[in-house]
Amino acid sequence: MSRSLQDHSLSNLNHVRSRITALNIEFVAKPNEAHKVHAALPGAIDGALGEVAGFAGSFVMIANHEARLVTVVTLWTGEDRAQRCAQNLRWIRALLAPYLDRCLRVQTLAAYTPAAAQPFSQFEHSCSAGAFESVPHEESVLCVA
Repeated sequence: MSRSLQDHSLSNLNHVRSRITALNIEFVAKPNEAHKVHAALPGAIDGALGEVAGFAGSFVMIANHEARLVTVVTLWTGEDRAQRCAQNLRWIRALLAPYLDRCLRVQTLAAYTPAAAQPFSQFEHSCSAGAFESVPHEESVLCVA
């Protein structure tokens, strides 16, 4: 490895603020349950895992071109984040079971948050329901590429 590349890699490590383990589950929802996924799953996941050590939140994403294609991402922090993620996989699968027609992919991903980004707790707070009280009947939209 060249010296400049090595220096660049080391300087990038200094900018890494926190490490997150993300559990990503992609599935096809049952035809008669697809319309319930967006309304039911976020609350069910947060209710079941909200007090679990290391659980940092979740996303429930539905493809805009096909309402039956669903991606659920749970986020885990802490030194034992990968272990906690793995330990809770069966509970997450159980939460998805009533809606799941066919599982497409389950994967665990390592994610890194840059130091320049706002702390995850501030992000989570800004995206909480209270932050949108002034905008009645509108959903918050997050575009993930």
